[in-house]
Amino acid sequence: MGLSSTTADQATEWSFTQRSLHALLYGYTRFYQGGHWESSSIPATGPAILACNHVSVLDPLFLVASNCRMISFLVAREYYDNAWTRRLLEQTYSIPVRRDRRDVGALLQARRLLEDGRVLGIFPEGGINRGQTQKGLAWLVRESAAPVVPAHISGARQGRSDLATWLRRQRPLLRYGVPLHFHRDADAAEVLGATMSAITTLA
Repeated sequence: MGLSSTTADQATEWSFTQRSLHALLYGYTRFYQGGHWESSSIPATGPAILACNHVSVLDPLFLVASNCRMISFLVAREYYDNAWTRRLLEQTYSIPVRRDRRDVGALLQARRLLEDGRVLGIFPEGGINRGQTQKGLAWLVRESAAPVVPAHISGARQGRSDLATWLRRQRPLLRYGVPLHFHRDADAAEVLGATMSAITTLA
C-alpha cells in the first residue's frame, strides 16, 4: 500500500502550495484517520475519470492523498462560498456545480479538463445531484473516451456535520479497480451499469 509513482503531470509540475497541501492531506488521512489504501490504478498519463462511492466528506481527501496525479472534482458550488475551502479547491482545479439544475457549463469545463489529459473525480452514487452526476459521467465518457477508474471507500461515515466528521478518527479503506474502457458510442446505461457494478464489486 502507498502512493502511486510520480508522473510527469504532477509533483514535478505542482506548485509549492500544491505539494504542501498534498503532504498535509497525506499525513491527516494516513496518521490521524488511520486510513489505508491499495496502490492507485489511475493510468500514469492521459485523461481518466475516477468514479468512487460517496460515504462522507472525507472521500475526496483519501482520493487525493492516495495519488500522485492531480485530481479535480465536481464540487457543489456552496463549498466555494467559504474562503478557506475555496482556496483548497482551487489548488486542485476543481469545478463548482449547481445542485438545483443541470450545470452545462460545469460539464463543459470537465470535458476541457479531460481534453488536457487530467484526472476528474466523480461520485456517481451520491453528492451534488445523483441523477445528473450519473448522466454527466456517461456524457463525459462518450465525449472524451477517457477510461473510468472505479474506487470504493469503506469504514468511513458522515457525522452530524462536516467538522465532526473531520475530527472523528475512523479507519477507512480505499480500494481501486481495473480501469474500464468504453467505446465512444457506448450508451449511458452501459457506462453507468458497468461503472456502478465495478464500484460495488470492490466493497
